[in-house]
Amino acid sequence: MEEKFEEKNEEMKNEVVEKEATVVDEKGFVVDNKPMDLPKKEEEKPTCAKKDCAMAHWIVEGVLAAAVIALFILHFAGGSKKAPVVQKPVEVGTGEVVFINIDSVNEQYEMVKILKDSLEAEQQRQEVVFKNRQKALENKAANFERNYSSGSLTPQQAQYAQQSLQEESARLQQDYSNFMEDFQARYAAALEQMADSLNAAAKRVNANYNASYIFTYQNGGQLLYADPAHDITVEVLDELNKSFKKKK
Repeated sequence: MEEKFEEKNEEMKNEVVEKEATVVDEKGFVVDNKPMDLPKKEEEKPTCAKKDCAMAHWIVEGVLAAAVIALFILHFAGGSKKAPVVQKPVEVGTGEVVFINIDSVNEQYEMVKILKDSLEAEQQRQEVVFKNRQKALENKAANFERNYSSGSLTPQQAQYAQQSLQEESARLQQDYSNFMEDFQARYAAALEQMADSLNAAAKRVNANYNASYIFTYQNGGQLLYADPAHDITVEVLDELNKSFKKKK
């Protein structure tokens, strides 16, 4: 029984093998049961979720925007070329050096004399006023000392007199300080006015020389010698006084 069962089982296995090895087409013909080459599926390209794709799109746009801004900054921060500035031709000097004696200008320029006399007169007048006020204050202080020493003042009177003297002294000092500040400002304005007039006159005179340099000097200053041939003081003084008389 066992041998017959094994033979039967072997036959069934062979039939299964033959069925697996044999393929019958639609017309009943047997064809080889070779594995068929199935068309390979194209690899699917990875796709992104809508949210991820949108974020990637925003990142790309942000990078491009940053690049555009960077180019814009570089362009206006120095990359762009400005149109060349057309300068007027400057007349070249001769290289000559001329001189002006300031001592002579201060002595012979009429405006200097007028301003100087005016300021000096104002200073002397105010000095007299302040000296008189100072003398009057000193007399009051001396009188207070005598009365206080003699005991003719009550404590209240002494305190009041002392406070009055201190206040008057403070007003005197403040008034003198205000005067000196105002006087110095007027003096500086006068110097500036004279300097402007001198510069303008020197330029007008230099039109005849076309000198490259104009120096001023004072007697006893750093300049030890100036060639009289290059001294234009007389011409400048003539120009200064002529212009001043026109303005009077």
